[in-house]
Amino acid sequence: MKEITLKNKNEFEIKNYVGKFLDYIDVSKKTSETYKIALKQFCGYLYANNIKNPTREEIIEYREYLKTYLKPNTVNSYLIAIRNLYSFLEYEGITKNVTKNIKSINIGEEHKKNALTQKQCKEVLENAKNIREKIIFLLGVVCGLRANEMVNIKLEDFKIKDDKICLYVLGKARDYKQDFVVIPNDLFDLIKEYIDKYKIENYLFVSNSNHNHNGKITTKTIRCIVKEMFKRIGLDSEEYSLHSCRHTFATLSIKNGMDIREVSQALRHKSLQTTTIYLHDLEKINNKCSNSISNILLEEI
Repeated sequence: MKEITLKNKNEFEIKNYVGKFLDYIDVSKKTSETYKIALKQFCGYLYANNIKNPTREEIIEYREYLKTYLKPNTVNSYLIAIRNLYSFLEYEGITKNVTKNIKSINIGEEHKKNALTQKQCKEVLENAKNIREKIIFLLGVVCGLRANEMVNIKLEDFKIKDDKICLYVLGKARDYKQDFVVIPNDLFDLIKEYIDKYKIENYLFVSNSNHNHNGKITTKTIRCIVKEMFKRIGLDSEEYSLHSCRHTFATLSIKNGMDIREVSQALRHKSLQTTTIYLHDLEKINNKCSNSISNILLEEI
């Protein structure tokens, strides 16, 4: 690529190119919104610090600033937006890509959310306020569904396949519903009762808000519902969220003797390695090394 030089570095401002970049990229609406939020914040930071043409060092400083109040995953998503913006600017011959080789935060493979025990799952169900709450929780724990998959469920997505009730879902990073999960008969009976009771016609979970009445519920609402259900039984911490339901699904499946490949298939993981993290967590919990040493050293104390 030819050498890129700016006639006047003081005239260059990132904010003047964000709109053009957002129009250029070919990503999902959700990703585009994430980029928009990330870049708006980035531009605000540059303005507050009187930076017009940031250097590599200044972007690293911005990363460190984000780490002081954002979660690691959020910081990394913001960095992706900034890197892609600079790749676009370099491609257009506007400025050099000063983000090359700037590292993301190393998060590690451990799960950040706790799984529920079988007893806790029963407590959550016993304290559910209504049938909708029960179904949302069970779709997470029994079927391993994500928030986005839940909000996009329509009645037409339930189909019979080889005498099994299958629910076709809009999976992660998918453009259409190409994958399915098997719905146990007991859960489907509960879903039918809910559909009849509330006269559901399109989306399984509809919104009651004024601006989106009878439209599909939001992922934020789904997460808040589950979070509130956990709080009722004393699970009020960042370690418990909707993702804890998927974690619970995997953990209980493995504990009950399910093969790791079956669990991976049910969770719709692209890689078996992703699923083995759950197995690794269980192995660590059941590791007896510390107890064996403690028994030796402390037996006479």
